[in-house]
Amino acid sequence: MEGGISLTQVLVIGAGPAGIAAALNLARRGFFSTVVEKGPSIGGRASELCCKGVDECIRCDVCLSMDKIGDLVQSDHVRIMTNTEVIRVSGRPGAFRATLKRHEQLVNEDACVGCGACAEVCPVVGSAIGPCSMSGAPRTFRIDREKCIGLKNGDCQKCVDVCPTSAIALSSKSSRRQLVVGAIIAANGYEPFDPSREPRYGSVTCKDVVSAVEIEKSIFRTGRILVPSSGKTPKRVAIIQCVGSRDDRFGTSYCSKVCCKYALKTGQLLKRQDPETEVSFFFMDWRPYDLVDNELAEWAAAEKRVSLIRSRPAEVLDSESGKPLLRFASSDDERVIEQEFDLVMLSVGMLPPRDASGLSKTLGLRVTDQGFLQERRPGVFPAGCCSGPKDIAESVRDGISAAGKVASFLEGLH
Repeated sequence: MEGGISLTQVLVIGAGPAGIAAALNLARRGFFSTVVEKGPSIGGRASELCCKGVDECIRCDVCLSMDKIGDLVQSDHVRIMTNTEVIRVSGRPGAFRATLKRHEQLVNEDACVGCGACAEVCPVVGSAIGPCSMSGAPRTFRIDREKCIGLKNGDCQKCVDVCPTSAIALSSKSSRRQLVVGAIIAANGYEPFDPSREPRYGSVTCKDVVSAVEIEKSIFRTGRILVPSSGKTPKRVAIIQCVGSRDDRFGTSYCSKVCCKYALKTGQLLKRQDPETEVSFFFMDWRPYDLVDNELAEWAAAEKRVSLIRSRPAEVLDSESGKPLLRFASSDDERVIEQEFDLVMLSVGMLPPRDASGLSKTLGLRVTDQGFLQERRPGVFPAGCCSGPKDIAESVRDGISAAGKVASFLEGLH
């Protein structure tokens, strides 16, 4: 360490809340880091979430990492590489040699200014080129390989011709580079449970049964939560908890921790959107973790038309009217109740990241019985949801903690 600045680099895998927090904390400590993100933008899955506060903050935590994206991009101690993955790690702790594969940069993010001229001239219906993400960064555009005519047969290069900064190169190829780093932080996030794996809840057969992820997309598109089939504001909404969590059938016997908090914030948004909306919560147990245990009950008692139903629905069917029909047992288990709703939201749980197994082998980490990453190799530290379910606030804290572990490890080498 010279003059308070370390020349030792750190590799951070993943640019979600934990990765962002880790890189910024390392920068404050004087360490340089390279943040590698396999997707086209930074922000992670938190960038797919909308702030649930309208007139005042309701502690949904989305801003905790989103507000730090600018700091990350502008930091002179952080290099960001999107569309990049780690394919090999060799060497020893304190001097790891990481091989990175950067996929073709069809749109050069350093040159793209996000003007949108390319999208305006694209002949593909809906456009084959557009912003990288809904609210993440960098604010550059990306090309959909499946839609782009120019990539399929070379017959179109309108986006290339119109780009004012020559940022588009349809002939771009992938490249590899090696990086020597002292330590590695794995913060590669999680995967949301796919509700189609639970057919009894009708996410495939009922068009107005949607996952929490799809609710977010609706808010991004329209600024509101709407019924997919009609585009109208729902009058009766059911929120079903623990879809893909606490369920041995899917190997997810654990609690995903964030679903209760998320559902409450979404319910509050629904009531602010329309105070007359009826909102019914279906759950086994209410486990908010960072919130007081009675917050849901107190809010429901103070609100009109909010029901708390301690029952896990048996199934969701299409009713004769076309609306989702919930079938569930009464709280005393003595009768079966059927109710129609305009909209059913499935609070889906957290799964380990898809690349957890492969990355664990590359980095020399343990994998738990549930599929999450754990420490095993000196100098390699998992952080955030890849090591277990966490909300945004906890992921940020875990990223900061990982940065502290890295600093202690590197300083201990000298």
